[in-house]
Amino acid sequence: MFTLDGAFCVHIADDVRARIGAMPGISGCELDIPARVLLVTAEAPVDRAEVLAVLRTTGCPVRG
Repeated sequence: MFTLDGAFCVHIADDVRARIGAMPGISGCELDIPARVLLVTAEAPVDRAEVLAVLRTTGCPVRG
């Protein structure tokens, strides 16, 4: 689970879902925009740093 910081639009949310959902090992990606929470489920180990890198490139900073 990732807590996102700052505001972002639906287009960015769709981009996040598409990019993270396409990562190897990811089986699900749910983004709750009002709560600013991203829940990622995986069927294989996924490097958290890789998910964070995708979030940075899409303009979704992570809190903490």
